[in-house]
Amino acid sequence: MDKKNHAILEQLKNNSRQSWKEIGEKVFLSGQAVGQRVQELYTNNIIEKFTIKHKTECLQFITIYMNSNQFALFEALVQSFSEIMEFYKITGDGCYFIKSCFLERNLSDFLVKIESYCRYKVCHRLKAII
Repeated sequence: MDKKNHAILEQLKNNSRQSWKEIGEKVFLSGQAVGQRVQELYTNNIIEKFTIKHKTECLQFITIYMNSNQFALFEALVQSFSEIMEFYKITGDGCYFIKSCFLERNLSDFLVKIESYCRYKVCHRLKAII
């Protein structure tokens, strides 16, 4: 990763809707060169995916502590909920980390369904800092 690639990534983080030409003007490259570099970053797994960030009313951060070894069943159950935004197997405090956007009633239903597999800690977003 050279300085130009870092600059391109910063521009994409700030506003991913910019055209390659607009980014190129800011990082002193042609639009075509920016497009080629972005494709290389994607091919080399520096950029994982292109997505949008959708605003949610509720946001939870759920740490999972497994009580059983039925990992595949648990993972399939969690993935079956459309409210799950991100789902990670982690080290450190807990076994899994879930970022979700459940409304209150749906969160209760989700927690009831997973409690035969695990214990959990739920934290709610208060406000976004960045």
